[in-house]
Amino acid sequence: MAGESLTPEQAHHLLDLMAKSDQFDVGMDAGVALTLADVALQIDQPERAEGLIAHAIQLATDADDNDQLAWALLTKARILNDGSVLAEAEEFVNLSEDDWLRSAYNNQFGIYALESGDMPTAKSAFSQSLVLKEALEDKVGQANTLYNLGEIARGENELEQAKEFHARCIDLLEELEDRKGMVNGLAILGHIEAVEENIDGANIHYEAALEIAEEVEDFEGTVVCRWGLAEMARAMGDEDLELQHLSQVMTGFMQLGRSTPDPIKDRLNELADSVHGGN
Repeated sequence: MAGESLTPEQAHHLLDLMAKSDQFDVGMDAGVALTLADVALQIDQPERAEGLIAHAIQLATDADDNDQLAWALLTKARILNDGSVLAEAEEFVNLSEDDWLRSAYNNQFGIYALESGDMPTAKSAFSQSLVLKEALEDKVGQANTLYNLGEIARGENELEQAKEFHARCIDLLEELEDRKGMVNGLAILGHIEAVEENIDGANIHYEAALEIAEEVEDFEGTVVCRWGLAEMARAMGDEDLELQHLSQVMTGFMQLGRSTPDPIKDRLNELADSVHGGN
């Protein structure tokens, strides 16, 4: 995809210039316009992003560049979550020999199907995307797709398959040094083990996730892990340990500036009554 050599700093600089002049650079190609559109989205400028995408579509159409046109339509479909735009992109994707483009299309089609509740179609699209991402050695893309496949499997109660997908995802995240991603993945494995009533397995994953979460100061991840460990302590009948974890969960919500959920407050009151009753 043209324009990928543009650094984030260069993209921000160009967006600043465009904002001042309120016009597009006539020398810009479609690839650069799409790169800038992604940057505009990241800095919460959706209207400018839409304008850049429209500009990219026009440039690609004028240049008779089907690949760039497909990229532009895919970007538009992603922003608008519009199946009709995705269908329009498919026509040009089918003409392309660019595996990056085909992988991106299958991924976007999978996301659209997933959000539409069409699990079989989503699973098929993500599986096709994964094959292409593996051939392209796109580890970030593989991790994202494995996560999606894992969540589909979890939603369908295919727990062994879900664990396999998420474990593969975590391995890639470790290679990529995405520590926060690992926290989420390990916590999910903890949830699955808990559903299977494997307390030891759940504790292993929650504790591994908690260790990383605390290292990287992932407060949301810390809350999730502590809450999971509290549930496992409750399952083991260890009220002291449960109270310890839930108290830290409540502290975590306070650090995040959020209200503690009622179920946690209620359980803390129950545990306090139990402690006082025991005295």
